[in-house]
Amino acid sequence: MKKLLCTAACIAAFTFPAQAQEMNFKPYVGFDLQRSVYDYNNYDIGGGLALDGNTILEDSLDGLNIHVGNRFYKNLGVEFGYFRTKEESKSIANGTTVGSGIVTAVDFSTDVKVQGIMLDGLGYLPLDKEGKFELIGTAGLSWSKAEFTATIPGTGSIDADESEIGFRVGGGAQVNFTDNINMRGLVRYQTADFDDVVDNAWTYGLGLNYSF
Repeated sequence: MKKLLCTAACIAAFTFPAQAQEMNFKPYVGFDLQRSVYDYNNYDIGGGLALDGNTILEDSLDGLNIHVGNRFYKNLGVEFGYFRTKEESKSIANGTTVGSGIVTAVDFSTDVKVQGIMLDGLGYLPLDKEGKFELIGTAGLSWSKAEFTATIPGTGSIDADESEIGFRVGGGAQVNFTDNINMRGLVRYQTADFDDVVDNAWTYGLGLNYSF
């Protein structure tokens, strides 16, 4: 985490002089295939009992991020997007220890999915004179909504959802194939809580952009 923050800060420092450049209007659209990995907490349910979220919930959620942005300067841009994960399921067998002092007496399953919107500032650091290879630093805000379902065969299901505003920061690299098409890879750290169920999340993405 410290290395990621330092890298993003260094790129931001390198991009500061870009404010003296002439502002450009170079919008782009794109998408990232991404995997979000959540680190769940032990969730206190009272009476000295706690559920282990990492045992009962799937922690790796694959999804898609669709975004639009504009690169105002050679080294600075902004991006707005929408992301959505697939609904991922996990089966828990009878007799599994699912938390502090809790052993399930039945088979059951859980489903979880997350969606949301985000706004990021991006800093670019070219690695060659032609500008084909660049490092990227990102920082921004997100609004996320998590939806959860627990299903017990023969009994029914329990649904819940929680939304929140969080902060995210990350970094990565970009390859510019042409003036209009580029590919990028990004890793982002995301603050996440969802009513104290989640501790944090990391998102790994690989995507394509088209600039107009």
